Amino acid sequence: MLNKKVLINIFKKLLEEAKKSYDDFNATDGKIGDGDLGVTILHGLKEINNNIDKFSDDMGANFMICSQSFVKKSGSSFGTLIAFSFMNISKNLKGKTECNHEDIVDIFETALKTILERGKTSLGDKTIADSLDLIIKKLKDNQNYSEIFKSATKQSLVEFKGKKIKIGRARMFEDKTMELDDPGMYALNKLSQIF
Repeated sequence: MLNKKVLINIFKKLLEEAKKSYDDFNATDGKIGDGDLGVTILHGLKEINNNIDKFSDDMGANFMICSQSFVKKSGSSFGTLIAFSFMNISKNLKGKTECNHEDIVDIFETALKTILERGKTSLGDKTIADSLDLIIKKLKDNQNYSEIFKSATKQSLVEFKGKKIKIGRARMFEDKTMELDDPGMYALNKLSQIF
């Protein structure tokens, strides 16, 4: 069950992992992009944690705080996608004090839909969307969240090894991206280790 207390704990742990992986995320992103993914993730999570005392029992309101935090601290395209995802999740959870399994699946489905639409990408383009899609498929049959987040994000990295990244600046690097991890997929796998 996801509620205010659990959500606060998750964001505190995410911040710790973002600090540890800061240079790693930037380096992974720097191979095919601006090299600022660590900056984007860390600044957004820091701002969420700076406002965590404003969290209430309303889960929708809490995700809106998360959205506003990423808007305030991140001008990158990745940060914008995260902000819009949080905003759309917020709308769906308005007034809810607890999230059951169906709500948790819906959180991931909303994030996936937002990233596909706002990022103008498709499944199979080798992006974080592909990792989210696999998480959703695994969640349909299983409620072992810790195992699913770790295994699905790892499996996505393995399955897309040898495929080109088809979206964003990475497209300029063509075949070079075949042996590189997509930075968003890589970061999601690292952050999933907190669960």
